[in-house]
Amino acid sequence: MLRDLIIDKELFMELRERALTSEEGENSPEEVELLEKAVFKRLKKKRSIKKYKKLGVTKGDLNEIIELADIIGLDTIGGPSNYELAKAHQEWCTICGRCCTESESIFIHKDELNILLTFNPELENGIIHNKLYPEHFELKDIQPCKFMHPETKRCAIYDSRPQVCRSYPLVLIDSNGKAKNIINLRSECNYSIQLILEKSIILFDEAIRRLQDKPRP
Repeated sequence: MLRDLIIDKELFMELRERALTSEEGENSPEEVELLEKAVFKRLKKKRSIKKYKKLGVTKGDLNEIIELADIIGLDTIGGPSNYELAKAHQEWCTICGRCCTESESIFIHKDELNILLTFNPELENGIIHNKLYPEHFELKDIQPCKFMHPETKRCAIYDSRPQVCRSYPLVLIDSNGKAKNIINLRSECNYSIQLILEKSIILFDEAIRRLQDKPRP
């Protein structure tokens, strides 16, 4: 019910199917399900069903809002973008180190290569051409990333780290010729969970506002 106040149901189903079957990013259906369950546990504490029971709100509405938060940017409804939310809440990162130990590639844009090498000249022999985009670059031997301290999980090149590291858990992709940030959904990543949770809260509140403003029969 609530989700339908934000987006047309058929359009949502189309976008959801596309997101779950897309090869962009690393978001498998299983990982999406695990993350959504983790978000649900937190959302039901933030937005109690009992408070909105008279409006007909159910647990199913919470699940539907979370599913919507996974696939759309809030800037489509006049809210903050994924990037703006992530940038404003860097405290969500618990420095667990998983993104540094499990990443398959650390992408380096050709325009940031000189800056990276200026501050870290020792990297010159540790950078190779990117496998998918040969005009760009990537770090080699990064599982785990050799710049992460194994005990403190701190990054040795943090102040000059590549943009892809700065933006995580957002992943920049090319969608029909237009760049956009998608969330790398990791159920073990507090940053990802909190980002989807924050989007879900904003969407929930907006849907409730629209529901309350809706003319009664």
